[in-house]
Amino acid sequence: MTYSQADITVPYAVANFAEIRHKGYYYVDKTNYIPLLERYKAPVFLRPRRFGKSLLVSMLAHYYDRNMATQFKELFGGTWIGEHPTNEHNQYLVVRYDFSTTSVASKKEDIEKNFNAVNCSPLRTLVERNRDLFGDFRFREDGNASNMLVEVCEFISSHNLPPLYILIDEYDNFTNQLLVVYKDSLYQDLTTGESFLRTFFKVIKAGIGEGTIRTCFCTGVLPVTMDDLTSGYNIAEMLTLKPEFTNLLGFTHEEAAQYLKYVINKYGPQASFEELWTLILNNYDGYHFLPNAEPLFNSTILTYFLKNFAELKGGIPTEMVDENLRTDTSWIRRLTITLDNAKEMLDSLLMDGELYYSQADLRSKFNKQKFFSPEFYPISLYYLGMTTLKDNYKMALPNLTTKSVCKSIR
Repeated sequence: MTYSQADITVPYAVANFAEIRHKGYYYVDKTNYIPLLERYKAPVFLRPRRFGKSLLVSMLAHYYDRNMATQFKELFGGTWIGEHPTNEHNQYLVVRYDFSTTSVASKKEDIEKNFNAVNCSPLRTLVERNRDLFGDFRFREDGNASNMLVEVCEFISSHNLPPLYILIDEYDNFTNQLLVVYKDSLYQDLTTGESFLRTFFKVIKAGIGEGTIRTCFCTGVLPVTMDDLTSGYNIAEMLTLKPEFTNLLGFTHEEAAQYLKYVINKYGPQASFEELWTLILNNYDGYHFLPNAEPLFNSTILTYFLKNFAELKGGIPTEMVDENLRTDTSWIRRLTITLDNAKEMLDSLLMDGELYYSQADLRSKFNKQKFFSPEFYPISLYYLGMTTLKDNYKMALPNLTTKSVCKSIR
C-alpha cells in the first residue's frame, strides 16, 4: 500500500514557507537565526545546491513583509521566532529576486534584456501590493531593473516610507552558468566596468548607505561573482564561514533524527529507526563546513528519501537520490579539463579518501582566477559540495552519493 501525494506531510520540492505552514508540512525550524541575521546590512550566505536556500529566503520574506503582519501567528506560531519575535518583524517593504530565472545568452546585451525581463516584475509587484503607501506612483523607466530600484528608493526617501528588505536568491546562478560553458570573457564583461550587474549592486549599496534599504540578503553557491563585483558592492558581509551560522542550512543529526522518527511514527511504524538511521548516515551524512563542526545532511536530498519512504508506507526507496539532485557535474568537468593535475587529484580523493587543503585559502578572497588555479582546486570542490572538511588540513568525500558522482566523472 502507498499513500497518495495529498496524504504526505513531508515537503519535498516545496520552497514556499506559507505553503508549508498552511498545509501542515513538517518544518525544521531555522527561525532562531533571525536575530543573528539582523546584525548585518548586506549578508551573503553560500551553500551547495539543494541545501534549502530558497525556503530560507521565503521564510525571511514572510517574516519581514508588512503585508504579512496579520498572518504572523498563523505562520510562525510554534516556531522559535514566534515565541521570541524581534521588533523588526513585518516592518519592511520586501522585494524578492531570484537570479536563477535569468537565462544566459551569447551577448551581454541579450543577457541584460533577460535580466531586466525577470527582475523588473518584483518591483512592480511591490508597488501594487503596497498601493496604500505608493498611491498613484508610476515608474518612469519601467523595463530597467536598476533604474526602477532607484525610483522606488527615491519615493521611499521623499515620502518617509518603510525601508526595503531585499532578498536575492541564487545571486550567482546565471554568472556561474557562463563559466560552466566557457564564456569567461562574457563573465568578465558582466563583473567589471559599468555593466548592468555592477550597476544593480551599486544601487543596492547606495540604498543601504542612505537608509532606504534595510538589508540585502543574498544566497548563492560560490563567492566568485561577489568577489569579482567587489568595487561595486564592497559592503558584502560573508557569513558562510562564521561559526554561528554553520547550521543555518542543512539538517543536524538531532534535526534529522527527529524528522526520521516523525516519518516512521506516521508512515511506517514497523520500520527500525536504527537500521534506517545507519542507511541514512552511509548515504547522506558528512558535510562539515568548518573544521570540527558537526556534520550536516543535505536537506533536500534527505527529504527526498523521507518522502519516498512515506509514500511506500515504510518501504526503502529503490533510488536513494533523485537524479535531478545529484551534484552538478558540469562544474567538475570544467575543472578537470582546465587543470592538468585535476584528474590526478580526483583519483586521490577516491582512492586515498582525502585531499589536502589550506585554511588560509578557505578563508581568503576567492575570485574567478583563483577558482581555476591548481592550488585552489580543493576549495572549489568544497564550495560545490563535492568535498567536506575532514579536519584542519584534509578534505574528504562527504558520503556515498558524492563518491558515485566522482566515479562517474572518472
